[in-house]
Amino acid sequence: MPAATVRLMEAPRHDHPLHATTPAKLAWLVALVLLWALYGMTGRDAWQRDEVATLGETLGWLETGRTPLAAPLYSWLAGLGAWLLQGVYPWQDGARFASSLFTLAAMLFTALAARRLYGPGFGSVAALLLMGTFGLLLRAHALLPETALLAGYALLLHGLATGRDSAGAAWAIAAGGLMLLLTRGLPDLAAAVLIAALALLLPGHATRAYRRALAMSGVLLALALAAWLAHLNAGGLLADWWSIQTGRLADAKGPGGLFSTLVWFAWPAWPLALWALWHEHRRLGRDNPLHLPLVAALVALLVSHVGGYTRDGLVMPAVVPLILMAAYGVATLKRGAAQAFYWFGVTSFAFFALAFWIYFAALEWGWPTAVARHLTRLTPGYTHAVPSAAVLLAAGVSLLWAVAVPLFPRAQVRPALVWATGMTLTWLLLVTLFRPWIETSYAWRPIAQAVDARLPAGACVEIEADGPARVMLHYHLAGSLPRPGQTCAWRLVLGRAEAAPGATPVWQGVRPRDRQQVYRLYRLDGDEHP
Repeated sequence: MPAATVRLMEAPRHDHPLHATTPAKLAWLVALVLLWALYGMTGRDAWQRDEVATLGETLGWLETGRTPLAAPLYSWLAGLGAWLLQGVYPWQDGARFASSLFTLAAMLFTALAARRLYGPGFGSVAALLLMGTFGLLLRAHALLPETALLAGYALLLHGLATGRDSAGAAWAIAAGGLMLLLTRGLPDLAAAVLIAALALLLPGHATRAYRRALAMSGVLLALALAAWLAHLNAGGLLADWWSIQTGRLADAKGPGGLFSTLVWFAWPAWPLALWALWHEHRRLGRDNPLHLPLVAALVALLVSHVGGYTRDGLVMPAVVPLILMAAYGVATLKRGAAQAFYWFGVTSFAFFALAFWIYFAALEWGWPTAVARHLTRLTPGYTHAVPSAAVLLAAGVSLLWAVAVPLFPRAQVRPALVWATGMTLTWLLLVTLFRPWIETSYAWRPIAQAVDARLPAGACVEIEADGPARVMLHYHLAGSLPRPGQTCAWRLVLGRAEAAPGATPVWQGVRPRDRQQVYRLYRLDGDEHP
C-alpha cells in the first residue's frame, strides 16, 4: 500500500494526545448532554419576542400549509414536533424540542469533527466545551432557529474534515450546506462554499478524496438549490424569499458590536482558541489540523455581520470552528494554566449558584429584605409558587455539583468538564427556581388568563395588538377567537385608544417587566357584562 495512503488512513497525530474516552465515561457524558439539552424545554411560555416570531411562523405553516420563509427547516421540524406531541405537550412545548434536536446534532457532529481532526479523546472535549459556551445557555433552550444554524456548520465541518480521507463525506458536506440554505439562506450557503473552496489551498488537504467529495457535494447542492428555488417560484414565494435575503444583507452589523458580543457569547472557547493558535504559530505554514477550523472561523466571522434572528446570536456561525480550535488548545495548556482555568470556572459558578439561592430566598422567603423589596418592585404581582419538590431538586443538584467538583479527574479535560457541568447547574437552577417569576414577568399567559376570566361563556374577542402580543394572545385565547364572518362584542386592545365609540372598558393590565404596553379589554354596546 502506498505510504501516502497509509498516512491518510492513520488517526491524526497530536503532540499532546488525549486518552480515548472509555465506555463508562462516554455514558456519563451522554447523560450529561441529554440533561443539559432537554431539561426545561416544557411547561413554560415563550420568554422572548424572538421566540414568539418563530412560533408564529411555525403555527402559520401548520394552519395554512404556506411554506415558511424566515427559517424553513427549523419551522418544519418545530411544526412536526408540535403536531406529533400535541397529545402530550402544548404546541409551543412540542415545537421547542426542535431546538434540542438541533443542539444535540451540533454536539454530535462537532465532536466527530474534533475526533477526525485531532484524534481520540478530542470529541468529548469539544462536546464539553460546546455545553460550556456562555451564549448557548438560553439559545439552545429557546424556540430559535439559531440552533439549526449551529447544527448546519457542525455537519459541514465534520464533512470537510472527513472528506480529506474519504469521498463518502460528500453527503455530510451537501447536507450541511442544505441546512444552512434552509435556515438563514444564501449568506451561509456562500460561506459554506467559500470554506470548502479555501480548504483546497491548505497544505495536505487537497487530496484526491477531498476533490471527489467536493465535486459530488457541489452537484448535490446545486440540484437542491435549483429544487428549492423552483418550489418557491411555483408557490409564488420567490420574490418574498429574495426580499428576506436582501433585507438581511442590508441589516449587516459593524465589526465593533460583533466582536464585543463574541467576547461573552463564545466564552470560554475564544481564549482557548487563541492559545491554540499561539502554541502552533510556528507550524501553521505546514500541514496542521488547525488549518480547517481557522479558515472556517475567519469566514464565519465575516458572515456573522449579516442580519440574523436575534441581536446577540449573530456570532453563532463562528461558535463551532472556535470550539474545534479550543478543543485543541485544551490539550496544550500548561499545568498551571489549566489549574487557573479550572479554579476560575469553579469560583465563577459557585458565585452564580450562591447568587441564585440568595435571590430565590428573597423571592420566596423575603430575606434578605433589601433584595426582596427590589424584586417586589420589579414584579409586584408575583406570588410564591415554587413547589417544595423543585426546591429539593435544586438543592440536591447544587450539593451534588459542590461534592463532585473536587473529585473531577486531574486530567487535561478538567477545565472543560467544570465549564460544562457549571453551565448545566446554572440552567437547572434558573429553570427550577425562577420559572414562575420569569413567567409572571415576561409571559403573555397571565394577560390571556385575565381576559378569559372576564369573558362570558361562548363569547369571542377580537385582538388589536402588535406582532408578538397578537401571536401569543391568539395562541392562549384560541377558543375565544372569532370565526370567519363572526362579529365580536368584546375587543382586546394594546394601546391607549378606545376600541370603538361607546365601548365600555372592563379590564386593563400589563406584563410586569413591560409596563409601557397596556392591554385593555372593552365590551361593545349591546353585550352583557359577565
